[in-house]
Amino acid sequence: MHPPPTTPPRILVVDDVPAFCQEVRAALKPAGAAVTICGSPVRALRLARRDAFDLVITTLVMRELGGFALIRRLRGQGFAAPVLLITGHGNERTAVEATRIGVSDYLEKPVAPDELRARVAKLLAAAPRAAGAPPHFAASGVVTADPAMEAVLETVRAVARSDSRVLILGETGTGKQVVAQMLHAHSQRRARPFVEINCAAIPDNLLESELFGHERGAFTGATERRTGRFEEAEDGTLFLDEIGEMNFALQAKLLRVLQNGRFNRVGGTATLLSRARIVAATNRDLQREVEAGRFRADLFYRLHVISITLPPLRKRPDDIPLLAEHFLRRYRGERALEGFAPVALAALRRYPWPGNVRELEHLVERCAVLAAGPRVDLRDLPEKIVRESAAERFPDAASALAALPADLPFAQARAAFERAYLLAGLRAAGGNRAEAARRAGLDRSHHHRLLKRHALRPGGVD
Repeated sequence: MHPPPTTPPRILVVDDVPAFCQEVRAALKPAGAAVTICGSPVRALRLARRDAFDLVITTLVMRELGGFALIRRLRGQGFAAPVLLITGHGNERTAVEATRIGVSDYLEKPVAPDELRARVAKLLAAAPRAAGAPPHFAASGVVTADPAMEAVLETVRAVARSDSRVLILGETGTGKQVVAQMLHAHSQRRARPFVEINCAAIPDNLLESELFGHERGAFTGATERRTGRFEEAEDGTLFLDEIGEMNFALQAKLLRVLQNGRFNRVGGTATLLSRARIVAATNRDLQREVEAGRFRADLFYRLHVISITLPPLRKRPDDIPLLAEHFLRRYRGERALEGFAPVALAALRRYPWPGNVRELEHLVERCAVLAAGPRVDLRDLPEKIVRESAAERFPDAASALAALPADLPFAQARAAFERAYLLAGLRAAGGNRAEAARRAGLDRSHHHRLLKRHALRPGGVD
């Protein structure tokens, strides 16, 4: 018997330069791929929601929507298939950002056809597909074992089924964007667009155009009509991140849309209708902003139908090891890293994490690249993490360090801090030298020699 015929891989190529799209299609023709070319990044988002593409190839610089913005929106609406980025404007920062937002591979122009086919074949082989598979949608998830965070997620799942507006509150880096994506992924609108805009990242004079679009000639530089985020969202979800940074004048225009769904493009007279669900997020206390006169009270109450507050990472200590191991699996690549040494995890748990989950993710990515041994150890962590976690654990030692005179010779200052640190460690371990050595990340014989040098006895009494 002959095996059943397999359908060719489906590839979407996105660029607003038709000649480049045709070149890519011609290069992939010998591989037998079914190539769809699209000159509009916004239309490409619709195609990716509708059809089961196995790979997206996009360029970085496009007039309607940049490559990074396109990739963020693809990942935001749940597209899990590989993405290959091709650019003639690459540098080290571009490559780092591409990896961070979920690019599977990265090529700089000019691209040889053989190289392109090899990269495409590798990406398709690493992400096998089922014949006739539906579009690649992946559910958003949160790694947690914290009861408070579990309660938040239960609320998210319950709220997602409604069309009510949601205001997500929490410090920077707590995962507000992830929660917004979860709300969309668990809603009846999950097959429709998920569009996000960071209100703090766009200058005030351009934010109105980003939200509502503009007509050709509406202002200097408006050489063609542009579709705004409200139009792109259609009847899906529009996520307004950092809503607390929006200026007062634009707040009034946003209020009008929330009241009746109607808006106009900048420079236009036609009235358009938005049916998108609004999810907003901020790290500010909007109630205080209202009292201070910086945020409209009527807009606040329009947005504040249902609020979800995310706890900071420092209040979820049990999640820190889980998240650290999760991010290490993501970033270690081909390296055979086994995980974190216990002393390193202990330091991570004690650190206050002012940047929350985002700061932890960036730290783990750094460790995955720079760790010297088979496990991430204390020596692989930044000095700031080690220093602040030690101060959290042994405040007596930290106080001793702060009290040292500035003109004290270095050798004496080091000896004074070393003694205070060892003494605090002994007291914290209840006089158990083996436990104190383990907590300090020192070999027991080395720890014993240090105790002897400073005339310290078990129990912490000299």
